[in-house]
Amino acid sequence: MHQLWAVIAVAAAHGLSLARAAWVDTDTPRAAHSTFSLHTGQEYRLVMSDEFEKEATTKNDYTNAALHYYHKDKVTTTNGYLNITTTNEDIEFDYWDERAKRFKTMTKVYKSGMVQGWNKFCFTGGIVEVSAALPGEAYIGGLWPAIWLLGNLARATYTSSSDYTWPWSYDRCDRSDAEHAAHQIQQEISACDALKHFDMKPFTGRGAPEIDVLEAMPGRDPYSEFVVGKPYISTSFQVSPGTERKRPVLGKFPQPGMWYEDGIEYGKNTSQNLYFYGSKLIHDPPSRTYWADAISANHALSPTHFNKQHIYRLEWQGGAEGYLRWYIDGAFVYGMTQGTFNRTGAKVPDEPMYLLFNTAVSSMWGFPAPCPKHLHCSCDCWDARDSRCQCAIPKNMGELFPAHFLIDYVRVYQNPSHKSQHVGCDPESAPTAKWIAGHASYYMDPSDTTYEYPVPHGGARCRHGRDCGGGACVRRSCRCNEHWTGPNCRAPAGSDDQARIRGVKDVIKALLPPEHPRVPKALAGRYC
Repeated sequence: MHQLWAVIAVAAAHGLSLARAAWVDTDTPRAAHSTFSLHTGQEYRLVMSDEFEKEATTKNDYTNAALHYYHKDKVTTTNGYLNITTTNEDIEFDYWDERAKRFKTMTKVYKSGMVQGWNKFCFTGGIVEVSAALPGEAYIGGLWPAIWLLGNLARATYTSSSDYTWPWSYDRCDRSDAEHAAHQIQQEISACDALKHFDMKPFTGRGAPEIDVLEAMPGRDPYSEFVVGKPYISTSFQVSPGTERKRPVLGKFPQPGMWYEDGIEYGKNTSQNLYFYGSKLIHDPPSRTYWADAISANHALSPTHFNKQHIYRLEWQGGAEGYLRWYIDGAFVYGMTQGTFNRTGAKVPDEPMYLLFNTAVSSMWGFPAPCPKHLHCSCDCWDARDSRCQCAIPKNMGELFPAHFLIDYVRVYQNPSHKSQHVGCDPESAPTAKWIAGHASYYMDPSDTTYEYPVPHGGARCRHGRDCGGGACVRRSCRCNEHWTGPNCRAPAGSDDQARIRGVKDVIKALLPPEHPRVPKALAGRYC
């Protein structure tokens, strides 16, 4: 189990094609080199597998009332697992105050981690399979673990990149009325745009949609006759354009014809998510304000999902016959088709998308809402160590730490006969590289000098030669041979002029929180 997220990133950075990049971990069992769609029965072949051995960078999470700070120390590999650890401890850091135009100091009381693959490993269509044990306890709330996909035009944590691109999946120029005509200025890259710029094709709408493989909500809530209670996971597709008028009321079923109905399927122990129908993204001027819809379902969990490995699977096919379907341990959970989106004109994504794994802590996710202010404690503190905060946090939350999100593997499969399925962050059908380079400031913090960093050529700590792939262990440090690169010398150092990936870039910048205008689900009728 050696080829980690970052080693795959190294291969991508060197412009390697699918066939030559050695994206597949050599420790992946041969029996797992192919799989069959649980929907169509067609055979899919393994195009990537990973074991997450690369250290990450630190990053603050500014979104969703985040109470945590992402730090590289909270992502490790332990006993063959990617281990994202969340702790209740103080962390002081500098952050950029946009209004004051200067750096300030902030302290948060939780530390956690995230791994993501922006602009390094992307894919369009296929099957994603992740074996994971969720962090924490099934019946104690407070943690927000997630596995999700985001379009490469948006870099998670960089709001300038996601403004007007998240979560658009829309390729129409409709000026039939004022509402539809407004989409042209609300969607950054619109199908109404006639000029070709930054490699974008004329009259082609682009964006950065989001697919949530899972977002787990632990805690205790009673089941009703029609909806599952906590603990559960939400499986969702978040997309624009959204429904402008006559939206459902939170906590209630939509009226007939009000919401997405065509092509929707539910599996056992799954119900419609009544507590998050999406979010309104407020912009100035108001004409650029738009809705993002969340087509979402909740699926019941048991304690075993938190203390044992379970297999979470997404099947994604774009195009006119496209669909999204979710499974747990081979059992169907939820699904939708291209026909589901006839009401808005949106589409199943055909964008290159990247994977993210994280555990967040947010006062807007599983925390008491509203806070019971009649109790003799504070409603503006959320430190599980502080007795004054106990009415504002989930009961027994302090027992969770340290909490471990253990991921055994991630595998991506594609069907060679489907021309729409491919690997790469800058495919000819949906390029992103020139757009990113032409809007570099969107993808950088004020303290950044570039969004690209050199690939480490050896340097990882080692004890034996086998720790260093295509290299040698010299004085406990990997030294790569000519044809291999990466910290552990496990990615081929080559190039492929057929690949549309620009130059040598950095390994994956991990631990980056989802900082796009994403409002969390107000579950069980509780929201801020």
